[in-house]
Amino acid sequence: MVWKRPAEVPYPKVWHRFQAKGLQEDGQLEWYTVQDLPEDRFEDAIRHMSEHFARDEQLNKAKGLDQDVIGMEEVVQLWKIMLPERLSLVCFREGSDAIVGVNILGVASKYDKDELKLKSDIFRTIIATIEYISHQANVFERYGVDQYLNAMGLSVDPVYRGRGIATELLRARVPLCKGMGLKLTSTCFTGPGSQAAARKAGFEENFNITYAELAKVDPRFVYPGLDEKSCKYMSLKID
Repeated sequence: MVWKRPAEVPYPKVWHRFQAKGLQEDGQLEWYTVQDLPEDRFEDAIRHMSEHFARDEQLNKAKGLDQDVIGMEEVVQLWKIMLPERLSLVCFREGSDAIVGVNILGVASKYDKDELKLKSDIFRTIIATIEYISHQANVFERYGVDQYLNAMGLSVDPVYRGRGIATELLRARVPLCKGMGLKLTSTCFTGPGSQAAARKAGFEENFNITYAELAKVDPRFVYPGLDEKSCKYMSLKID
């Protein structure tokens, strides 16, 4: 069943406000908002994600996704499919329309049967890795839900990193889920930075595997330079 945003929920809606350091050297706190990504900013968000997430995220970086023309076309196409669901979040510094961070979100259903038909070996391997870890986490049975809020990328502009923006984007999922009637949000967090942000936002660990162990599961799941690090599937129940 295709998930649809409830018609009674305003769009775009601000879900979360917080204070963090601005861009001034004096470290003065400024207000930021996390809101629905407006339709007129879809292309801007895709450019942001293509420039930062595709290059910096652990799996993408290890496999060189940003250098794979076909893989990049396919990941952009996936984002374009997800964005019209009107679940994705964007962070702005109040008084500015420059994108601070983006979290591309969608609803995963227990009854999803569609498989992505991918031509890129790199992107296909990354998706297979995430699917394997998701299957091991077994969140549908663990939490007794039929659907949950999932993600396909979270990225903060390098200029704004070190201010806790990723944590606040993750915290914004709580009011978002409540507004959408969702009881759980779960995501595969592939690196120590995103895992730390998730812990601060209240996520709990469902499954943890080192990249060295992951490479033994499937010869495709070799991620150079990451052997000692781990990949975690983490969840946050929405009360």
